[in-house]
Amino acid sequence: MKRLLCLSILLLVLPSLASAAPVTGTYTSTDLNGGSLYTGRASTWRSGINSGLPHVLHAQSWDGTTLGTQWEISCPTENAAFTVQDNRVGGEGTIVYTSHFTGGTFTFYPGVWPWGDGSGTLGSTTLITTVQYVLVSGTSTPVASVVNGNTSGTFDDGCALVFGIGNGYGAGETTSLDPGITIPADYPIFLDGSCAAASAGQQYGSWGSVITITVQIDCSVPIENRSWSAMKAAFR
Repeated sequence: MKRLLCLSILLLVLPSLASAAPVTGTYTSTDLNGGSLYTGRASTWRSGINSGLPHVLHAQSWDGTTLGTQWEISCPTENAAFTVQDNRVGGEGTIVYTSHFTGGTFTFYPGVWPWGDGSGTLGSTTLITTVQYVLVSGTSTPVASVVNGNTSGTFDDGCALVFGIGNGYGAGETTSLDPGITIPADYPIFLDGSCAAASAGQQYGSWGSVITITVQIDCSVPIENRSWSAMKAAFR
């Protein structure tokens, strides 16, 4: 009887230990000094092998072996073509691609994390990809790229979230030039325009790594989401 009573008490206690409300603060990724947020991996689905709208983003934490054990961003959607700024001179320089996504959700999973946990909805997401070109045998050729971006949203309990990344990079993408290139199993699955797993015949898009993350959680002013620029100014 005593054993059954102890088991009942334990079952009642466990749920409260499994989760904690979001905690106001600024948190950084493990590639920064003292950071404890895992860096991540991401995929961006598109409707055609080379192009097509919408584009749908899916990002998850990566602990070196497993996806999505700590955080996840699911289904921000880009319904209009990204803007292109070509800064090349004589074939050398950069091309900057700016993508604007809307909607989607985020989740911080339960664990022994200083920021607590919880889920919520996203407002707008911006990704800026800068591709470096040099001349190779007289041809303007891409040799490196970097992705910077930010998103913001609101937890279900009203706390505000800003999630910024820097120095992300692409790892691969589908192309009709080589139909044999497919997304590896250790990247977030492609989500289609309905936010469901893309069908076997619609495995199109790109994938890469998400690093240098700064997250701000604000539970003191839940009705106003701060911009990424405002958050950076506050911590200069």
